[in-house]
Amino acid sequence: MATGSIEELINLAGSGDADAQYALGEHYRQRAAVDIDFEQAFVWYERAAKQEHAEAQYRVGVMQLTGAGAHQNLDSAVRWLSEAAEQNVAKAQTRLAWCYQTGTGVEENIETAITWYRAAAANGHAHAQFSMGDLYTRGVGLESDPESAIFYYRDAANQGHTRAELCMALAHSEGRAVNHDIGKAIAYAERAANKGYLKAQYNLGLLYANSPEFFRDYNKALAWMKKAAEAGSPEAQYALARFYQRGIAEADEYEPLVWLRKAAEQGHAKASYRMAMAHEQGGFFDKNTKTVNEWLLKSAEQGYLEAKYEFARRCILTKVRGHTPADGIRWYREAAGQDHARAQYGLAVCLVNGKGAERNLPEAFYWLSRAAQNGSSKAQHRIGILEEYMQPEDLREGRKMLLRDGIRV
Repeated sequence: MATGSIEELINLAGSGDADAQYALGEHYRQRAAVDIDFEQAFVWYERAAKQEHAEAQYRVGVMQLTGAGAHQNLDSAVRWLSEAAEQNVAKAQTRLAWCYQTGTGVEENIETAITWYRAAAANGHAHAQFSMGDLYTRGVGLESDPESAIFYYRDAANQGHTRAELCMALAHSEGRAVNHDIGKAIAYAERAANKGYLKAQYNLGLLYANSPEFFRDYNKALAWMKKAAEAGSPEAQYALARFYQRGIAEADEYEPLVWLRKAAEQGHAKASYRMAMAHEQGGFFDKNTKTVNEWLLKSAEQGYLEAKYEFARRCILTKVRGHTPADGIRWYREAAGQDHARAQYGLAVCLVNGKGAERNLPEAFYWLSRAAQNGSSKAQHRIGILEEYMQPEDLREGRKMLLRDGIRV
């Protein structure tokens, strides 16, 4: 902007013109990076806001919310955002909804949040539309409704909202509340992936690798997965390792293990488990029991069910440095509670034999029954043997435990 026009704007703003005050605030906020002056921007925004300039009220609210150019003041921020929202400023309505959703500067109130998200979505604000879709998907403050979620996701995606584009891609790939349409799924995913969204790049790689033959393209699958993996996505790093292991792309024997390690070091539970198995097999990695157990424990702690079972088994059957059979029982219980049949069987055997825990036949009967229901042939065979030498009162207690879970035997 020419010097003369800035001087005119300053004069107008100084004389009390609210539009000029707002424009001057925008000038100070949006200038080239070396000249940005958020504090001056806030001064002029606030003057305009006090004259009920809606856009200025929004800017004051955001600056007080974030502490950029102003002292952070959440109570005041919510008041200014409310003023702007009442004047139908869609972005203020969205911000205000987020405040109510998260309890930022105001008491958390999901119903009020939804009211403002709806208003902003009706005014065409893409992020509010996405947020409504997300709330309907997760059933937060609303009854879960996939069709309503798609209604909002589609509106947001049509405005280029990246996360909504991925949601539409996944919906079409699964046939969830929309037609199963891999072509549309790929188109939506590519729009988001081309903007650098790693989750979209990862999912696009999966779509190209796993779709029906007409859409399948392993070269594109590899290219997108590698792009996301190189950008640091642990999910993509793990998937890329599996691509190589499954022969989707050619690589030397070490390439998949390199990517597995990268994913595992970022906390990918399955990658940690496969790192344990790779160390157990030896080859590229030294065969090292201590390292195997470290990776197994890491995977278990990250929630991978098979790792919980495997680490428990090793604590019970072999010596794991720094751990006892009682630790094995704890991990067996975690996995058994998640319906892992082999963990349920292993836990029952330990309770029968008093290994790592006190002997408890009613509980052993309970876990054997659960394992048998989950298809364990060993449990189906052993439960009859256990019943034969259990005392009647122990058997009754075991059956009561099952009944408490709604299981009749």
